[in-house]
Amino acid sequence: MTIKINDSISLKEINDLFICSYPFLKLEFYHHTHLNEQESLPSDLYSKNLLVGEVSKIHFNGNLKLHYWQKTGAIEQEFRSKAGLNVQIFRKNADAWVQTVGTDELTLEEQNENGMKTTEDNLHGTNRTFEREKKL
Repeated sequence: MTIKINDSISLKEINDLFICSYPFLKLEFYHHTHLNEQESLPSDLYSKNLLVGEVSKIHFNGNLKLHYWQKTGAIEQEFRSKAGLNVQIFRKNADAWVQTVGTDELTLEEQNENGMKTTEDNLHGTNRTFEREKKL
């Protein structure tokens, strides 16, 4: 997927484009950067109504290409280095959103599939972590 980023696009618009490709993932934008596998603080969160030009010191005007095989930690670093945006990827986990902290080595596709599975499990009352093979 390709996201066109410039100073006049809102953080919400970027997130909406991202969700179109990865419906069980979302982006949150923060004042400060975080280290790999480090959680971002809720008090540091930007409003999604803000424009990129209001939160980034880099005036990036171009395309950010994101691939399903890229690791989430690398995606977060790319947003930071190219567009000056401190991004944290969140994954749907049943009926809640969790930061992908500790799983930055998983790809976008893997994160999205994990989010889909936990959401389906929650809807259907199953838990794959407790499934056991039945004896014949």
